[in-house]
Amino acid sequence: MTQLKDLVDGTVVGSGSDFIVIQKGKKRLLLESPNFTIKELKSATTPYGSHID
Repeated sequence: MTQLKDLVDGTVVGSGSDFIVIQKGKKRLLLESPNFTIKELKSATTPYGSHID
């Protein structure tokens, strides 16, 4: 099973309303979720302790 840390330093090569395709090396990984959310954090240094807009 792939973990989120395996996606770090990958390149986004495709996306849609409920999926993202990430290429890392020779592998292409599909990250899909019908109801994920993306929230911008006020502090760019770390998500821990940051306030959500």
